[in-house]
Amino acid sequence: MSTLDEITQEKQRVSEALARVDAQREKLASQLNELDATERVLARKDRGSAEARVTAWVEAAGKDLAHWQRTLADMRAASAGDFATLTVGVESVRKLAN
Repeated sequence: MSTLDEITQEKQRVSEALARVDAQREKLASQLNELDATERVLARKDRGSAEARVTAWVEAAGKDLAHWQRTLADMRAASAGDFATLTVGVESVRKLAN
């Protein structure tokens, strides 16, 4: 394999990796918007105290919240990030937003 072929293959690999990262970024941005909307709903004063609403949400999100906390701890402990870990992290956030 020539050097030019190797460069072309590496360029393709990097391009595909960037596309995957961009897709994950878009998903994360969407989930952040959903969490912002959730925060606005929780901030309303006509449905009890914010603390009571947050407590109710934490109880309702129990399993998904615990999964997100474990995933976040795993991501922090990893020496280097990879796409699989990022994907799991984004999916965990998505579950919390729903």
